[in-house]
Amino acid sequence: MRKADNLPPDPSTSSQRVRRPLIIVAGVVAALVVFLLGLGIGGATAPDVAAEAQASASASVEAALADLRSEGESAQADVAQEREALAAAEAELDARADRLDDRAKELRTKEDRLGATQDTLEEREAAVTSAEADLAEREDAVEASEQAAGLLSSGGGAATRQESAPDSSGGGSASYENCDAARAAGAAPVYAGDPGYGSHLDRDGDGVGCE
Repeated sequence: MRKADNLPPDPSTSSQRVRRPLIIVAGVVAALVVFLLGLGIGGATAPDVAAEAQASASASVEAALADLRSEGESAQADVAQEREALAAAEAELDARADRLDDRAKELRTKEDRLGATQDTLEEREAAVTSAEADLAEREDAVEASEQAAGLLSSGGGAATRQESAPDSSGGGSASYENCDAARAAGAAPVYAGDPGYGSHLDRDGDGVGCE
């Protein structure tokens, strides 16, 4: 629809359209009144003249009414056109509102997805942090165990070897309190018949202790 069709009718034009027939009717009525007054003052009545004047007045009135009807129809057409323009504008506004609603829904969906992704990332970050802390604790524990094992092998092993050395050279037999002592002395595994072998070192009885 063109922009000119969307504009409402000019009020001044409609007023002029309505005013012209009224002026015509007023002129006809005034002429008729003057004519009748003239007849009354002259004291003479002419039937033909009166009839002609009445017919002329009737014709003028009919013409004025026809103009009024035409103006009314034109005004109705203008009103209908204006209503159509308003309806089209309302339809366009409704369509724009629907598009805005769709965009708002899409934006909310994206925001929800982004929030869920952020929550997942935070959960993963917390899990990684916890795993790092657990790994650090385990590394500390392993390091402490290695240090303890180093001290045991450097201190207790030497004493055990010193105690067992005279037995091996003098024909005696070595004796280990447990597998830790045997490992510290470098004798593990201890086979049946070897110095230091005992059932307390071979729990499964297969002839090999401190496997």
